[in-house]
Amino acid sequence: MKRFAFIIHPIEYTDVSRKFKFLKNLSEKNVERIIKFLPPIKISKITGIKSELSETEGYFIAVPLTSNQMLSLPEDYVLKRIIRAAKMAEKLDVDIVGLGALTSVVGDAGITIAENVNIAVTSGNSLTVATAVEATKKAVDIMGKYLDECNVAVVGATGSIGKVCAELLLPEAKICSLLQGIWKG
Repeated sequence: MKRFAFIIHPIEYTDVSRKFKFLKNLSEKNVERIIKFLPPIKISKITGIKSELSETEGYFIAVPLTSNQMLSLPEDYVLKRIIRAAKMAEKLDVDIVGLGALTSVVGDAGITIAENVNIAVTSGNSLTVATAVEATKKAVDIMGKYLDECNVAVVGATGSIGKVCAELLLPEAKICSLLQGIWKG
């Protein structure tokens, strides 16, 4: 059985107090001051994932840094924390570790992390692209159309995921519009 780990982090300081009740009444600054020094934490083990073809299990491992800390602390410090979490995953005997939320954004999209562990590392972007492209094709099929007769618009085409989606859909679509900027509705 292949096993996985997924590295996550708290989005806001209030997410930390849900896990650690003793931090509930502290200010954001104090919570961030404390969690900055916590080691990676195995949050949960996921079991019972089955399909007709396979079965898997895995873990959620948290890097105890908020989104604010991920973006404001020195990049080297944050990368070392993510690497420690990936090494924890490695010790749990997993085959692949996924970088969730901002753990895939800090640094070089996981390259440094992959160079420091002996397991596969993914940001999940490839799966997201594949899923988006397949969902687009499925939606076209459900509508009884062919992709080469459809206009396709890719919102966020300047980002890593949107760019690849556009590149994959462009040869097949009638028109592939690349939308960028901020949507205000």
